[in-house]
Amino acid sequence: MPDLEELIQQGEGIKDKKLNMFGMRVSGASIMGLFVLISTLVGGLYGGFLLYQKVESLANLDLGSISSQMKKTSADVIRIEEHADAIKIELKKDMTDLRNSQWNLESKVDGKLQSVDTKLTNYDTKLDRFEIKVEKVKTDMEKRIQESLDNPLAN
Repeated sequence: MPDLEELIQQGEGIKDKKLNMFGMRVSGASIMGLFVLISTLVGGLYGGFLLYQKVESLANLDLGSISSQMKKTSADVIRIEEHADAIKIELKKDMTDLRNSQWNLESKVDGKLQSVDTKLTNYDTKLDRFEIKVEKVKTDMEKRIQESLDNPLAN
């Protein structure tokens, strides 16, 4: 079993070791740096490619079609506003007609109530006159009955 100290020295020695690649001596740190540089370049190229695709898709948009669709939508909105205004005017007219009908109905009901009240007052007056006449007839009848009873010839 190798000594721990020897293993540590071998591990520390790795960072100082250099490799020969393509006729050049490179260290582990420079390989990592080269890997970072290559991945950054590839990622930048990929991002640029995606950006190019987005710009191309925007450039290929049919602005005339979009503009005509917007004009059609604007015309539809204006038409709907006109219909809404017409409906609003009709609703106001209907509300006015309903109010007038309600007022007319209230006037008729008030007139009928006043007519009924007048008739009731007239009936009350006639009833009072009738009661006075009945009372007078009663008094006259009592008086005649009493006179007949008081008359000595009646026996």
